[in-house]
Formats: sequence, structure tokens, C-alpha cells
Amino acid sequence: MFAVTVFQKQVGIPAIVGVTIAAAVMAIDDSFGPPPLVLPFKYGAIVVHVPWLLALLPIGAGATFLARRAGADFSGLILVALSPVILIGGAVNLLMALVVTLASIGGHRVHSIDFLGHFIVGWLIFPAVALLLGSLPFLHGKSQRGPANSQFL
Repeated sequence: MFAVTVFQKQVGIPAIVGVTIAAAVMAIDDSFGPPPLVLPFKYGAIVVHVPWLLALLPIGAGATFLARRAGADFSGLILVALSPVILIGGAVNLLMALVVTLASIGGHRVHSIDFLGHFIVGWLIFPAVALLLGSLPFLHGKSQRGPANSQFL
């Protein structure tokens, strides 16, 4: 059997739960939800997936609750709360940076400033704010259990 470390209990498992649920909700929103809002922005349009952003509030809360219950410290709680935006938003931004670079190399006209509005604000900043707002009730005070005697679930 595999030995589970304290870090995996406190951060890894809650982060995986948060990322998995956030990705599933994103897929459901994409398939069945309303079209995203497109907000004009000085550096390109920002596409806002409203149902997904609203779902990130309880997702951030739930993942942070699990981490706090497992005994995570403040930095672990923040990492867990932001894990969906780090993984999902980071992957989207990395992929789009590659697409923009390859399009530019291929001779296509690319306005890289659009990257700032759509991808940085829409895929990193807005989701991070939603996740942190959801996690706020679980970021204060001490963890319920210490690292030495923490039991996950």
C-alpha cells in the first residue's frame, strides 16, 4: 500500500478535489450553461463564465475546509484555495501563449496585448478572487487538528 504524507493529506488531496470539481463544473457550464459574458477591456475582451465563477465560491470553500480539517497551515490553505486557478488557469494561459507564439512565427497577425485582458484577467484574476472569497471563512484561526495527529476524512 502507499504511504500518504502529511502534505498529501493537508494539501494534495483537498487540492485534487477542488481542481477536479472545478474542471467538471467548467465542462458542465460549457456544455449546458449560458453563453459567457464578453466585457470590453482596454487590452482585449474579457470572457466571463458567470456560472463557473459563481461555482468557484463553494469549491474554494469546500477545498479549504478539507485542508483546514486536515490541519493545513495558512500557506497550505491558500495553496489549496487557489489550486483550481493555478492548474486550470495556468494550463490555459500556457497553451494560449504557445498558440500566440506559433501564430506569430507562422506570419499571422497577432495582437499579444489581447492576451492580458482575456487570459490573465479572465482565466487567472477573476477565478482567483472567486476562490479566495469562498475560502475566507476557513482562512482565519488555527487548524482543527495539528499535523502530527491529523486524520483526513
